[in-house]
Amino acid sequence: MLKQTQSQRLVQKVLPQLIQKQSLLAIPTIALEQMVRLELVQNPFLEERELETIEEQTEIEKPESDDLSKEDINKEEEYNWDDYLNAENDGYKTSGSGSDETEINYENMWKSPHTKSDYLLSQVYLAELNHKQMQIAEAIISSLDDDGYFRQDIDLFIEDLKNFYLEEDLKDVEITNEEILKILSVIHKFDPPGIAARDLSECLLIQINLKELDPFIKEIAKKIILNYFDEFRLKNYEKLIEELKIDIDTLNKVFDIIHKLDPKPASSIEESSHADYIIPDLIVIKEGGVYKVELNERNIPSLRINSSYRKLINEKEKILDKGTKDFIHNNFERAKWFLMAINSRRETMLKVMNAILNHQKDFFDNLGEGIKPLYEKEIAEDIGMDISTVSRTVRGKYVQTEFGIYELRSFFSHKVRNETGEDISNSEIKNKMKEIIDAEDPANPLTDENLVVEMHKFGYKLARRTVAKYRDLLKIPKARMRRKL
Repeated sequence: MLKQTQSQRLVQKVLPQLIQKQSLLAIPTIALEQMVRLELVQNPFLEERELETIEEQTEIEKPESDDLSKEDINKEEEYNWDDYLNAENDGYKTSGSGSDETEINYENMWKSPHTKSDYLLSQVYLAELNHKQMQIAEAIISSLDDDGYFRQDIDLFIEDLKNFYLEEDLKDVEITNEEILKILSVIHKFDPPGIAARDLSECLLIQINLKELDPFIKEIAKKIILNYFDEFRLKNYEKLIEELKIDIDTLNKVFDIIHKLDPKPASSIEESSHADYIIPDLIVIKEGGVYKVELNERNIPSLRINSSYRKLINEKEKILDKGTKDFIHNNFERAKWFLMAINSRRETMLKVMNAILNHQKDFFDNLGEGIKPLYEKEIAEDIGMDISTVSRTVRGKYVQTEFGIYELRSFFSHKVRNETGEDISNSEIKNKMKEIIDAEDPANPLTDENLVVEMHKFGYKLARRTVAKYRDLLKIPKARMRRKL
């Protein structure tokens, strides 16, 4: 006799595809260390390998290609563990490559304060954005005012996008107002809530919408912000009660909620006033005239599937109840995908850095001079990956060289033609502008008009508006803000 019943149970649901995606690729090494240690605590199927048991590795270790095809993990609730847990030194694990042999050169270390933009950009890199969307999001973050508002006219912003921010392969791609609004809606959900709002009303509405509130109270709060903000500001209680048809207690609750919102969301982001050392993600060394790329993984634990759980499953799998089997299945899948994602991240980072090295060999040979115009699209074609993968790989990552530490993004630039018709990179323009500003008289700093003249002397014919944009990209304030007695 068939019978349908309904029951409620607590089961840990894991979405391995979220780990499989490129979220791990987007984060820098220092954040990966924290994520690995957190995963060790949360997932009983992972354990840390002791360093003395890890053999020296020159290549990224990964499973045989047919391992995944052998396993049918859902078939009749049975699991084939042997493909993953068959030996002490096999399976998925991180590598210690480069962690002991190469020391970080702290004399060449890049020191930089942690800014509000850095905090917001780290969230951009972890968002599920494609290549084009990521560049738009970066431009929005760069355009926020000191309070965290995006006050630019969208049509003018699109013009600036094409002139200063987008990679060459996107220069001719159409960008609509709707696309900008869509990316803004993504950033509005970042921390702190309300960031990138276009005005105070939108800022407060964003925060209200993200709060867990009684639906009636939330609706009244939104009406006040949208339609009765002047009455709210002037505390015209009588009119609000009459117009909204609410009692004084309800109004007081709403007032209390709105007063606790932050009208200047960027003010809540902590910045470090001192210069923090940048921890490199990659290391390039030269041995016997040949360049070698290594990952800086000295502090990241090396992982494997927990051997104790393997023995428990092998001995008692047949008598486990379905709830326990579900728990095992979910955690095992999570552990497997996590380890595979780490290996994929390592492999991609090494491929990207080696490709950059091949294109910018003159830069490394000349100790930081002679960088060439380079597009992410070229690297993507070299390594046979999508351009969005390259974009996620280079953003927020740094490489240590014998002559300093560089952000991976600094190896990419757009082409600009100088007066003699030669192709130069916009990185070269920014470097020259910074060099000119660094040498200026601090008591009489150069205005943007002065910078136009100075840049022209070196063959860079730029408009004042273009100079101002490059100065903003360098995070250099206007002349009056640079003046010192």
